[in-house]
Amino acid sequence: MSAITNPDQLYIRRCFTLARRGIGHVSPNPPVGAVLVYQDKIIGEGYHQRFGGPHAEVEAVKSVASEHRHLIPASILYVSLEPCCITGKTPPCTNLILAEKIKDVRISTPDPNPLVAGQGIEILRQAGVQVQTGILEEEGKELIRMFAVNILLNRPYVILKWAQSKYGYVGQIGKRILLSHPHTLQWSHRLRAESDAIMVGARTVQTDNPSLTTRHATGDSPVRVIYDPGASLDETYLVFQNMGQRIVYFSATDNSKITAPHIEKLIFPSDEVHVDFILDKLNQQKIGILLVEGGTYLLNMFITEEKWDEAWVIQTDHSLADGVKAPNLRGLKIDKFRMETDTVIGIRQNRGTTNRT
Repeated sequence: MSAITNPDQLYIRRCFTLARRGIGHVSPNPPVGAVLVYQDKIIGEGYHQRFGGPHAEVEAVKSVASEHRHLIPASILYVSLEPCCITGKTPPCTNLILAEKIKDVRISTPDPNPLVAGQGIEILRQAGVQVQTGILEEEGKELIRMFAVNILLNRPYVILKWAQSKYGYVGQIGKRILLSHPHTLQWSHRLRAESDAIMVGARTVQTDNPSLTTRHATGDSPVRVIYDPGASLDETYLVFQNMGQRIVYFSATDNSKITAPHIEKLIFPSDEVHVDFILDKLNQQKIGILLVEGGTYLLNMFITEEKWDEAWVIQTDHSLADGVKAPNLRGLKIDKFRMETDTVIGIRQNRGTTNRT
């Protein structure tokens, strides 16, 4: 790993900032940012803005003013992720770098995609480009952690979320109880906007009749995924309304009450673990980030199978002291913050130890 200088860190951090603008729009591709620097001045910058759109390197080159284009070959290209060397929805970025005669490329982290995985770096070096890697590498890996799960585990990155009372209960069967503060609801809807799909179980649909939209935040509403193994639901619930997003409905038997053409029905094979089947089907549909909001039975399914990556627990001051107990899991605490009367705790799966209690 090359020695890291302060200017390198400064420009890579700018790449990170740019990359984050793409979160919620580029999955299952990774968020990536790039800047072109000539003599300590940024002359171009860009980020991957949407899935299937131009990559960050392309946007950075495109942003350079016409009067500065002659400076590109003498500039340093900073990128948060190794430039791609394969043709997907767009041409390889390594081709662009060589065509623009850029001689110095500095990268935060290699691409975990086995189809790239250092080959982009090697192509550039073989062509005489000076390539430096490992600049703020851990931060770079953190930025693409969801993509790494997608590409290496062949499944969506799974985020669990629930609110619980100060006594550890999430609600009562058949009764809708609002636990969290309205400001926390806005935060929850931002989390929805950053996810590709949102999933709930049949009991949650029956009790809360949710719409599962991002009405309290900016951003597109995610694909709605409904888990109804007993085929007990019908189309009168809000979640089945056609609001411009796909609906994926999982059940153990064919539900004759669900017939609308905008609802995709998938039936579990008798011998398949439900969580595995769900994740496999959603992965095939390019769902990179799955937010599981409840209920407890569904949340515990993912915890028991250890098919979760991140959890956000909203600890409220509500006095509910009986009913349905909140899930119990172990992991690495990654964040903790207050929102009015609520405390939000972020937990990450610890791959090295058991995370089940």
